Amino acid sequence: MDILTIFLQENDKFLILLARLSGLAFAPIFSTRGIPALWKGALALILSFLAWRLGVADDFSVPESFLAYTVIFISEFLIGFALALTTQFFFAAVQLAGQIIDTQMGFGIVNVIDPMSGTQAPLLGNFKYILALLVYLQIDGHHLFLQALFESFQVIPIGSLSLRPEFYQSMISLFGNIFELGFKLSLPLVGALLAADFILGIMSRTVPQMNIFMVGMPAKIVLGFAILIVVIPFYVYLLNAMLTDLIQQTYKIMSVLV
Repeated sequence: MDILTIFLQENDKFLILLARLSGLAFAPIFSTRGIPALWKGALALILSFLAWRLGVADDFSVPESFLAYTVIFISEFLIGFALALTTQFFFAAVQLAGQIIDTQMGFGIVNVIDPMSGTQAPLLGNFKYILALLVYLQIDGHHLFLQALFESFQVIPIGSLSLRPEFYQSMISLFGNIFELGFKLSLPLVGALLAADFILGIMSRTVPQMNIFMVGMPAKIVLGFAILIVVIPFYVYLLNAMLTDLIQQTYKIMSVLV
């Protein structure tokens, strides 16, 4: 019996695999707007076919009821989406850090079009986001995410999704970490700019005839960029550590889905 005949007989298993692996369309790099939707769909189809050929769904028994099959299909899609969302939370924290820094530096009204998502993003937030993506590519984060998707079939067998309270608690915790990580990433610049505001406040009281607004804005911008240049190596090191922890968080989410 040739492969095509077997594939046509097991197309229902293939669709189940496709449902979970389609989660990559929501993951960083793969969700980039610059990648055509046709290519994303083709990649998901290729990966699903490879998973089918590797026998990932061999132990799965297709239910006779269409309703039961639909429920399993939706649950598999939710697994892939949850894993992708876990990764996207981190990059949301990076953009939040940039937004905080932009506000302190006076760039709060300056937004640029993010080529990755096609939406408006803060100036430094976009810079930090692109830098985080480069570090993500450096550590092969996109490959590790695909590996996590394939390994999820071993941790969470097809049709065994269980939305326990631990899952909701983990997702809420990850959502809360957006603000914590955003504050940590913006802390060096925000601290220096707050100190600059304090100094400018003293100057405005001691030299009232000086136009502090005209002097302070350029001074804060120059100070912000100077500190940013200094802390970029430490920022990259911190991103490496955080992205490594992010991969562990992805596997932690798997453990609470079963």
